[in-house]
Formats: sequence, C-alpha cells, structure tokens
Amino acid sequence: MTLIAVVAAITASAQGRMDLRINEVMVQNDSNYVDQYDHRAGWIEIFNASHGTNGIEKMFITTLKPNIIQDYFKAEEQKSNKKRNQLLQELRDSRPGEIFEIPRGDVATKVKPRSHVVFFADGNIEAGTFHLPFIMKPGQENYIALYDVNGDLVDEVTVPATLPADQSYARCSEDSIDLHGSHNFESQLWQVCDGSTEAKAITPAKFNARPINNNIDMFKKDDPSGILLTLMSMGVVFSALLMLYIMFKLFGKAFTAKDKKEDEVVNKAVEEPTTEAAQEGGNDEAIAAICMALYQHLNAHDEESGVLTFDRTHELHSAWGSKGNLLLRVPERHDNH
Repeated sequence: MTLIAVVAAITASAQGRMDLRINEVMVQNDSNYVDQYDHRAGWIEIFNASHGTNGIEKMFITTLKPNIIQDYFKAEEQKSNKKRNQLLQELRDSRPGEIFEIPRGDVATKVKPRSHVVFFADGNIEAGTFHLPFIMKPGQENYIALYDVNGDLVDEVTVPATLPADQSYARCSEDSIDLHGSHNFESQLWQVCDGSTEAKAITPAKFNARPINNNIDMFKKDDPSGILLTLMSMGVVFSALLMLYIMFKLFGKAFTAKDKKEDEVVNKAVEEPTTEAAQEGGNDEAIAAICMALYQHLNAHDEESGVLTFDRTHELHSAWGSKGNLLLRVPERHDNH
C-alpha cells in the first residue's frame, strides 16, 4: 500500500507539472507591473491550471526553439547515457543567456491552485529567483518555452513582432488550456490585451479576468431558479448516506455471523467429550466411583517401615488409658452400719 501511494504521488506530481501554462506575456513594459527594485522589464506569467499546488523548481524557461533542444538531445544521447535533465543543465551552462533553470529553496516556487507567478525578463538573474537571464526584443518574434525537469515540453508560445509596448499577449480564456498533458499551441487561442475592457484586461500575477465556464452558463439557462441544482445536490448527499448505512449494516451482519460461527465451534468442542463418555455407557454413579477409586489410589497412606519400637520413658498413662480409673469403685462396707 505504501508503494502504491508513493507511485500515485509521483504520478500526480508529474501530471500537475504538465498543467502549468504560459498565460500572459509582455515584451516591452514601460509603465506596467514593476519588480521589487522598481524596474520595468518584460514579464512572463505562468498559470497553475490544476486544483493542486505545484512546485516549479528545477523546471526550465528558454527562448531556444524545440528543434535546437531536440537535436541536442539526440546528439548527446548517442554519446552517453545521461538523463535529459542533465543534458538541459549542460545546455544551460553552454548557453546561459537563452535557458534558465528555476532554482530550489524559494517557497514562492510552490504555485498554489489556480494561481500565477511572474518572471521578469530583465537579464539579471542575481536579482532573485524570478529574474530571467534573457531580455525579450520588441519588434521581433519572441519564442518562449517551458520544459519539465525530465525534458518534456510543457508549454510554449510565440509572441508576435507586432505586439505594441505596454500591451500583453494572453490567452483568450480558460477554454484555451487543455489539461493533463494535452497541449494546444494554436495562435487563435491568444489575443492582444490593451486593458481597454475586462475581456482584454492586463492581469499580471492575478486571476485571469477572462474565465469561461460552460457548465455554469448551462445551469443559468436551464435552471434559473436553482431547483434542479438543489435536488441534485440533496440527492447526491442522501444517496451517499444511504450507501453508508447499507454498507455498515452488511458489515455488522457479516461480523455477527462470524462470531456466532466461532461460538458454535467452541461449544461443540466442549460438548463432544461429555457426549462420547455418555455413549460409552457412563453415568453419574460410575463417574463418581471412578473418581473416588483414582483418588484413593493416588492418595494412599504412607508405607510403614515394618519396625516395632518400645518406649520405656513414659510408664505413666493418662487417665483415659487406665482401666482402674475407668471402673466404678465398689463402696466400702462398715460393720457399724
């Protein structure tokens, strides 16, 4: 059970990392969202689309195109048996301005469910965990990719060269996020946000202001009063309670039957010897006679030595052994009377 739990936890962790998404990018930042040093730089927002906390430490953010990384993997894997995380680290060392490994030790790298983190593309990694070694170039296409620690591509985006300053390139809605390892990199799922409306709000490190939930819209249309939703909710709750009641009843009967069967076995084992004795013709008198004979045989008197002794030290006898004292005295006769 422990092994199964560990494997499930590792699998869940791996799936959780695949639910991370590049959600919004600003290339030229002249007036929006400054860092702790009041510096204005381009930024990349990563969104945790899952409902569990995910750690992004040891993941890689890069501007290298996938063909460069894949060609590097193929060439190096033919030479050695190194794992892809080692190869990515070697590639980071050889091209430090184009690939960044998110360091360990910062609690802020634990991204909470449905939350965001922002990385500044200011070329200054000494400023902290969330500062990238590269700078995005205005007026040019900027490719950004997020890789898992094992070398799997998690998400990618190509920001168009036409993106104006102080505007972001963001996902249109949450419908553009395919979870659990699926990817959808189509450009029509992205839009340019200028902050003019709620649908085009610039939201660095905040919940995306463009959520779409088809289920909620469907319930609003088909059940405006909420009666159907209430009945469904109560039905689920009471069905669960009924199932629990039935399960407890069945378990109780099973354990009662088991205990009754064990008692019957014990009682049968106790009664069998008495029954066998009765079948052999024994009765209470015979059993009592056998028990008495055994008692007398096992508790017989001690064997005597057979040597007679005479004790001369005590010649006086007590009154009870003196026949003269026990006999009635004859009264003396007097001639005068």
